[in-house]
Amino acid sequence: MSNFLLDLSFGVKRSDGYVSDIWRASTTRLGDFHLATSSIAGTEEYRFNKSGMCRSAHSGADAAPEALRDRAGFRWRRAATPPRGSGGAARVAWIAFPTDYLSRPTVADDGEIFWIAAAPEGGATYVEFAYAAEPEENIRGVLDIMQDRTLVRCAALPNGETLVIFCYHADWDNKDLRVPGGSIADDVLFSADDPLASGRPLRHRFGPAPKDEEAVMLLEMGGAAITN
Repeated sequence: MSNFLLDLSFGVKRSDGYVSDIWRASTTRLGDFHLATSSIAGTEEYRFNKSGMCRSAHSGADAAPEALRDRAGFRWRRAATPPRGSGGAARVAWIAFPTDYLSRPTVADDGEIFWIAAAPEGGATYVEFAYAAEPEENIRGVLDIMQDRTLVRCAALPNGETLVIFCYHADWDNKDLRVPGGSIADDVLFSADDPLASGRPLRHRFGPAPKDEEAVMLLEMGGAAITN
């Protein structure tokens, strides 16, 4: 028997095949929620405990530029789930995937990944994770009213709450970024134009440590190493 009630591998994909990193969202039989991915900086995982306490864990890659390495984890308390019947939800994580910074795929699709269609050029796909005290049918009704939100998955938890994963498309202001590599690595250029025609093979996420009752807010972009 699996230890997970939900075990979803997902990513964002453009019509030309360019993709995001692959993320894994899972819920344990105890009611905890895990969100994890791998990037240029190593493996990154966020754990949302059923008690409301949350923590991050990072196993940094030594070859990554210093500005992208973050081995220090952090802890915080997520917002409380609104009571049943309120129609509300507590957002715990939010990831933005700008369409023009997706990457040429490097591995074959094994058919087990749930692909979310990317926003049009110049936009971004947003994937959000929230806790609600409502059953799935009520959640679907709220999202139908909002119209611009698409339900990805609901996962019923042992404590009666529901983990909700949904996505939507919205505008995005492209801003290229060059991260210095320091003395041990090349610089990394995150560019919408991809001037090196590299396919942006290096993917990374950016985002601050959340404070208590805040959600994890992440930006994922693809870039390429620039030889100094």
